[in-house]
Amino acid sequence: MTFTYKGYDKSGKRIKGTITAPDVTSAKEQLRYRNVLVESIKPKRQLFARPVPPALIAALGRNLSLYLKAGISLNQGLHLVAENFPKKSKQHAFLEEVARHIESGGSFYDALAAQSIYTVPPYFLHTIKVAQKSGNLEMVLLELSDYVQEQEKIKRDVVKAFIYPTFILLIAIAMINFMLTTIIPKIVDMFESTKSELPTSTKITLALSHFFQAYSGVMIVVAVALAAGLVLSWKQNEKFGYIMDRLVLKIPLFGDMVVFMELGRFGRVMALLMQSGVPFAQALNYAAQTIGNRYLQKLFGKIASQIVEGKSFTQAVRENVKNKEIPNDFINAVALGEKSSHLAFSLKSLAELYAQQNRDRIEVMLALLEPVLMLTIGGIIGFLVISMLLPIFSISIEG
Repeated sequence: MTFTYKGYDKSGKRIKGTITAPDVTSAKEQLRYRNVLVESIKPKRQLFARPVPPALIAALGRNLSLYLKAGISLNQGLHLVAENFPKKSKQHAFLEEVARHIESGGSFYDALAAQSIYTVPPYFLHTIKVAQKSGNLEMVLLELSDYVQEQEKIKRDVVKAFIYPTFILLIAIAMINFMLTTIIPKIVDMFESTKSELPTSTKITLALSHFFQAYSGVMIVVAVALAAGLVLSWKQNEKFGYIMDRLVLKIPLFGDMVVFMELGRFGRVMALLMQSGVPFAQALNYAAQTIGNRYLQKLFGKIASQIVEGKSFTQAVRENVKNKEIPNDFINAVALGEKSSHLAFSLKSLAELYAQQNRDRIEVMLALLEPVLMLTIGGIIGFLVISMLLPIFSISIEG
């Protein structure tokens, strides 16, 4: 990541500039080594930079690991991986730029941090940095590839699982809107020509029909605007996003799925960093940054700061988790792992367990969601049809 900073050099002169580092802490450390007193520092806005695609991380880790095992140099391996992508693609440019930095004398870590095409996750950068120092880069690259592939598989499974219910819901909305705005108005004239009293259900349907005819376009625009505004506020407004992320955790079933997904990702990254030799407090801080839910991210950030102060992981977790956001089995597994000095293994096992539990929960939720959707949609359409048929039967009997 690139940061812009303002500060003072050792002579007291006010200076400003940019610096490349994986995170704010590392950037401040680099500036301190340069004898710069930092006044302010913040990420530089990069209009065209975006996160490294997971597919690229998976391919890079898997193929580069094989090339290194075969005795091929790191920069040559990067060139070989780049050949798998079109020459004009950003993936190819990214790999070639990283290779050029290495050929200029930089380390793999420095090359990844210095390139300007993609933003690289901090956990990935620091895992690579420690892996190079410890000499187990091949193994770590393969582990990173497996981790990213597993995360992508979970995402694909979730998307596939919700495609069918979403399709049914959209078709149902379109069908109901068509009935209220096109079919029912054509029958209204028949009812208005007769001065007989209409059933309550028919009056409700006619009122809905008039409302949808008059405001259906406005409703669509308002709904899209509200949805877009909510999503943007959720992503960009930290305070609002924090509140919404905390509310998400309170949703029955779905909240548990989010917790298991986030803890699974945290556990897998934490285990990977610890196995690579990253110090425990640093590993916890980097793993916390991979958590997408801002409430849980802040919670684990607070836990990390307390560990730096001298508390154990188990003690810090127990003190900060007041509302059972974190399952007891996670806390117990962490306590057992700390006592047995096998915390990395415990976290990795938990991550696999949570991934399986989430798959089971998704299956249960879909098994419940599909019949509920069918019954709800069938009930609405049935109500509309019956409300139109009742006065017709009344007219026929009276006639």
